[in-house]
Amino acid sequence: MESDASLAAELAAARDGRQTIPARGGLSLDSAYELAADLERERVSAGWRPAGWKLGFTNQTRWSRLGLDRPIRARIYRETIWAESLAAAELVQPLIEPEVVFGIGADLARDAELDAIAAAVEWAAAGLEVVQCHFEGWNMTPAEAIADAGVHAALAIGRPTEVDAAGAHELAEARCELFRDGVLVATGRGADVLGGPLEALRWLVQSLPDGLKAGEIVTTGTLTEALPVEPGHRWKHRLLAEIAFRPVELEVSGTG
Repeated sequence: MESDASLAAELAAARDGRQTIPARGGLSLDSAYELAADLERERVSAGWRPAGWKLGFTNQTRWSRLGLDRPIRARIYRETIWAESLAAAELVQPLIEPEVVFGIGADLARDAELDAIAAAVEWAAAGLEVVQCHFEGWNMTPAEAIADAGVHAALAIGRPTEVDAAGAHELAEARCELFRDGVLVATGRGADVLGGPLEALRWLVQSLPDGLKAGEIVTTGTLTEALPVEPGHRWKHRLLAEIAFRPVELEVSGTG
């Protein structure tokens, strides 16, 4: 539709200019995923390398307010996976979210059962996703979030820890501690993500026509409220579970 193409062009200009635009409303989820597919093709053509997927809106307590009955998904790329530092000046209205990240060790068909999905998890890690929004004041619909690259900006991943199927299930009982400059600022638990990170992964597998491929990375949704990112802060996500995970840290600088 002409209006969808116009929105895509406005978002492209906002990304290039690191600016915001007013929300429009009226975009359907199906149309939003078509715009997301167009964006993926553009990025791949420009040399970006798809690395896996992110999930958003996985906290079901917010669904009725947002008019949702499911999470959303978006591509992540090798170019958006960061190490220990990130420049805030490159981002628009950035927020940070602590997450559980999975590494997939085997192909998974769309109709895979939960036990098969658990067995296909090769590793898990603590993650910090930085999200950004090109709509003014983060005022947008879930469909507009999908069109805005799933609001994904960057992902820092802690050292991967090998997990078996039982360990993947047990992450529903994991606890999350988010620190800013050494001070605990938020806590969460695995069950807040669709009942557990593995259940979130199952939703993703079932939502993808071609399933998941071995080697893909999946970040399963925030374990706390997203918090504002400002220059000079150092963030740490400590994931507490039966399995020992290394914390992940991310420093936010003011310049690129």
